[in-house]
Amino acid sequence: MKKFVFTLLLVFVCHLGYAQGINGLFNEFGSEKNADCVKVSSFMMSLGKMFAGHDEDAEIIRKIKSIKVLDLESCTASVKERFNKKVNKLNLKGYDELMRVNDEGEKVRVLMKTKKETIRELLFVCTGKEDCTLVQINGKFTKDDIDKLVNQETGKKHGRR
Repeated sequence: MKKFVFTLLLVFVCHLGYAQGINGLFNEFGSEKNADCVKVSSFMMSLGKMFAGHDEDAEIIRKIKSIKVLDLESCTASVKERFNKKVNKLNLKGYDELMRVNDEGEKVRVLMKTKKETIRELLFVCTGKEDCTLVQINGKFTKDDIDKLVNQETGKKHGRR
């Protein structure tokens, strides 16, 4: 009986290691040669918020708790391929998909994690041969905040504002 329980526990632990999380990707690939990894902690965000103005952009910035960006654009093809494989095996339980784009082999997924009606995390995952990027934004947003931001940025691109 003890052997059975030990074997079952070992299989469970191995399975947890296989289903890597987002933080594991940042830790693993952030130290690769030519990788750009930026982590802005909640403390640094709170310092930055003191210098934000009072316009619409500042309103969104105040709702961000932390940001992590991993960019593998300058890395070797083997690193990008390994990243793509890890992303495909990524455990995304608890995330809702907002958007998925597949353009000539380059794939972009935008995911969110919510608690009640509040968006707690936005995750941007870009994979392909050229662009391998991971962006994680933690905070407290509403869907209206996201709509305002999209409308504001769309307006800028079409000459409004």
